[in-house]
Amino acid sequence: MRLGLYIIASIILMTIVGVFVYTINPDNYNYDMFGIAINIPVAAWMVLPMFLLMMASLLHMMFYGTKNFFKFKKWEKDTNTLNDALYWSLLHEPQAHKFNIPLLKQSASLLNVASVKVNGTVDVVSEKLREALSLISEIDRGEYVDFKVKKIGKVLSMNNPLALKNSMNRLVKDASFAEVVLQNKEEYHPTVFQEALKHFVNTTTFVKAKKYIKLFDRETFLTLINRVTRENDLGLTKDILDEFIVALETELKCSDFLVISIVTMKQLSPDENLMLWREYAHKYPKAEITYLYLLFEYEMIDKAGTYLEEHDEADFKRFRALYDLKKEHKKYKITDLINIRHICND
Repeated sequence: MRLGLYIIASIILMTIVGVFVYTINPDNYNYDMFGIAINIPVAAWMVLPMFLLMMASLLHMMFYGTKNFFKFKKWEKDTNTLNDALYWSLLHEPQAHKFNIPLLKQSASLLNVASVKVNGTVDVVSEKLREALSLISEIDRGEYVDFKVKKIGKVLSMNNPLALKNSMNRLVKDASFAEVVLQNKEEYHPTVFQEALKHFVNTTTFVKAKKYIKLFDRETFLTLINRVTRENDLGLTKDILDEFIVALETELKCSDFLVISIVTMKQLSPDENLMLWREYAHKYPKAEITYLYLLFEYEMIDKAGTYLEEHDEADFKRFRALYDLKKEHKKYKITDLINIRHICND
């Protein structure tokens, strides 16, 4: 019962009882209490216990009403906390939350360390949870969501699966984002960085790639250099090539130098190419086979023989056999006798 309604009903009842008793006996009744004489109408004596009962009832209801009010506030606060905990668990970024009600704490505290995955649709949820579900749905569809607008950009960690998928979505939709990742490598998950590097090397030139040379590995460098054609050299120059080879020397294999030589054959004259690879052969032992290959490819048999004489007889056995055969049968080409894929032993 509402407190105001109870007070009004009590007053009406006391009035009715007082009036009724007064019409029967309008006399006064005298009572001594602690030497004090109290002389009031009989009707007032009849109403007095009712009034005291009403006051006691009011105090009782106010006490338990206040107690229930604070208990309800605890439930209301814990409900909001539960809603917040579910929100972050849906975003796969569980956070520590404090629950006040022991019964709720026993189960809801699990959300502090758990991620929640929703299968299907949910109709009746809070606005905050609906926002989280909508965000998840957009990312799953391949859309990019700006976390800064959602005010969660600084909360989601780089290892968060939603943040990871969202970054992958942005790489597909925004070509310029790959370079942003390269410039801020430490802010992104290694998987995102590797994917950004792949996107970058498939669209960039050597001039732009030079700025990020320390981020390249063998695979991405080969991807970039294999994009060079006779019609488009992607800005490749000897100086830039030197820088990449110096940076990746320990990773590059003998076969990689062969791949590079096929590219330089498209861009340089035979004399320029041989001069370049003669230099590389002196600098990098893994490039010696490539230089020999080019000598035979350009039919520089005498120079190939001279180069072989400069090395131990146990070196370059295949080329020595080819050299002997070429001296007898000049019509053979190196590709007729040696599979380029098998020249190197790596």
